[in-house]
Amino acid sequence: MIRAFREEDAPAAVAVLQVAAVDWYHSPASLVHRLGSHPPRARQLAWVAEEEGEIVGFARARLRWEVSERSVGWLWLGVRPDRRRGGLGGALYERAARHLAEAGAAVLESLAGEASGHGFLATRGFRANGVEHVSRLDVAAADVSPLAALVEAKAGEGFRLATLGEALDRARDVHAVYATTLGDVPEPFVVDDLRYDDWAKECIGDPDLSREGSAIVLHDDRPVALSFLVADGEGRAANDMTGTLPDYRRRGLARLAKLGTIRWAAAGGADWILTGNDEENPAMRALNESLGYRPAGTQTLYVREVP
Repeated sequence: MIRAFREEDAPAAVAVLQVAAVDWYHSPASLVHRLGSHPPRARQLAWVAEEEGEIVGFARARLRWEVSERSVGWLWLGVRPDRRRGGLGGALYERAARHLAEAGAAVLESLAGEASGHGFLATRGFRANGVEHVSRLDVAAADVSPLAALVEAKAGEGFRLATLGEALDRARDVHAVYATTLGDVPEPFVVDDLRYDDWAKECIGDPDLSREGSAIVLHDDRPVALSFLVADGEGRAANDMTGTLPDYRRRGLARLAKLGTIRWAAAGGADWILTGNDEENPAMRALNESLGYRPAGTQTLYVREVP
């Protein structure tokens, strides 16, 4: 049976996501938040597949409210491995795709990280349009010893490392760094409409976003670089966004911010950290590798025009 997602479904839905998604790292509370915090124009809905009272599949669909170029619909679905090939994935997809078409999507996007997912999307008219490399840092093996010297060196240039919690009185400036960085991510559709109020509700309001683990680099008290960290409280964490304003790039500030997040994790905040980088972003992939992140999988971005 396919039915609408209910808030009490979150723990079971997260259990599906943890085995069906390459990069899931959010808590049930964060899932509920993410499903409820997008602006109304996103038209976001979610569904579960239920068999004999047990949730074995999950799907989510929304319009990409942060993109202005076209009406882009995004969907993701997953079914527990032991319940696949029984039509549940197809039923979830039909529900999600129909909703997005009715919402006015002109093109659909999705991700696949397994061979079965690639075939599933290809048979439904999707074409590959990019690759994301997922890397994982074993925090126990991470080396944060370079941080002290880097903090001292950058202080001499007028930079200071702070936590997100310390910088929230400059939230609009933090948003400017986040939005500028996200707009530079190589994607088929540029993120150019990340409005402050929407971002603050969806991103800053996420219960998994660590105020202490997320790092902000300040220059004369102005945020110029950041690395956001989300953590589910069960040892899993991920870099939500890392970036630097254009005028401050190639000065080691992204490294400074990421080392700040790793220091927090090493102090007991998390056991491991995931991050994802587009194949066309070799500089960030090289930075992550130098910090100890190692390959953990790939995801392919797929797109399909809506007839």
